[in-house]
Amino acid sequence: MANHVGGHFRHKGLNPAAQKVWDEYVVKKLEKHTDRHEVHLGHYLFEESDGEFTNWDFNEMCEGVGAKWAYATEWDEDYVNVYSAWRPVIEWCEHIAKVVGEADSEAEFILTYEDEMPNFVGVASFTKYGLDDQEELEYDEIRDKCIRDYSELAELWDEEAEDWLEDKEDEANELLWELQHDVIHEWQEGAL
Repeated sequence: MANHVGGHFRHKGLNPAAQKVWDEYVVKKLEKHTDRHEVHLGHYLFEESDGEFTNWDFNEMCEGVGAKWAYATEWDEDYVNVYSAWRPVIEWCEHIAKVVGEADSEAEFILTYEDEMPNFVGVASFTKYGLDDQEELEYDEIRDKCIRDYSELAELWDEEAEDWLEDKEDEANELLWELQHDVIHEWQEGAL
């Protein structure tokens, strides 16, 4: 089973012309498929007939969206929530930023994403030219940041052994699980 990567893609404010492009190219395109619980991002690449993609190409999906499958689960006038297999949807976000950015040269977009374990988390920014910047943390970096930020977690860490204290692993992992999401989101907000 693939690890799911959740993402939140948003713009940081658009001029009226670019907002109209977003509404047409993102919101309305996704809403055409509201008979489904979630909308496959392959709709931006492939034709569909009777609920199936007629010209599906695995490699094109990976190159055009960034993952072997990806779905939009919620969207509105300024964001889209997505989840995908193994990787964030950098290429899809880049495509949307270029299309919408043609109507607003100052448009900026942000994607925050998180692997479900989390094996990694990240944040990426986009302009009308595509990917502008990207930062990512691996699991060990997330854990180490939590240890640095929370003394109660640091007390459970054996620096020399580079592991949790013996007989404290369950307590440490539970506390890490409780703390990491706030640490991740705070890091994502300030990373770029």
